Amino acid sequence: MNLKGKVLAVVCAISWGFSSCGEYQKAMKSDNYEYKYQVAKALYEKGDYTRGLRLWEKVVGYYIGRPQGEEALYMYADSFYKRKKYVLAAYQYERFLRNYPRSEKAEEALFLKGECHFWESPKYSLDQSETAKALDELQEYIDRYPNGTHLREANNMVLELLNKLQQKSFEIAKGYDKIRDYQAAIKSFENFLIDNPGSTFREEAMYYRLHSAYELAKNSVKSKEKQRFEEAKGYYESFVRSYPETSFKGKADKMYQDILKKISEL
Repeated sequence: MNLKGKVLAVVCAISWGFSSCGEYQKAMKSDNYEYKYQVAKALYEKGDYTRGLRLWEKVVGYYIGRPQGEEALYMYADSFYKRKKYVLAAYQYERFLRNYPRSEKAEEALFLKGECHFWESPKYSLDQSETAKALDELQEYIDRYPNGTHLREANNMVLELLNKLQQKSFEIAKGYDKIRDYQAAIKSFENFLIDNPGSTFREEAMYYRLHSAYELAKNSVKSKEKQRFEEAKGYYESFVRSYPETSFKGKADKMYQDILKKISEL
């Protein structure tokens, strides 16, 4: 049987569910790239990404620039993605896009590259470099493919990532309030509210800004008390105007009554 016939037999055997262990071992040892390529492709189509990856590693570099290169590199990247090896998948999708920018798979590869970074984004309390990278990648997809197949998914991911960054900023500001560094807390909450006007943390940020201003005023030297209580009063009024039915209303009202009392005594 010539090589072409042998490759066809291998593909058929794998496709119909026969044992591919022997053919896989032969392909791993073979010096013939076409044979390795066909076995790797058959394994990919069967969903055997682990063994397929070992073969793709041996043939992808050879095929870039050749007719099979586009398919080989995409399957290589996608095999990492299917195995949830997102860092490696993102790297190979980027490699695919550099080599085949006009490919029919370019849109899919760009989205999946962004999704890989999305899954690598850690919880809000950790370093958010990967989150920023995911935002850049997904925004590139949205800008390049405004009617793209994955537009809704990309937009939802962007919103989730932005919410994570907002939570990190909010928790940093809240941390200042907790350690009683009230001036730093007020400044941080001010910046947060300016930078994130539509945040889900806006209500809570406005409440804690009031709390920090109230505590700062209470612990101020006599010469600064009146000014700081007036500032706290303004924060209260802004807060209840924005959120008249807030769950913090009871606590805010209690602070407000004390603020008015202190102002009247000064």
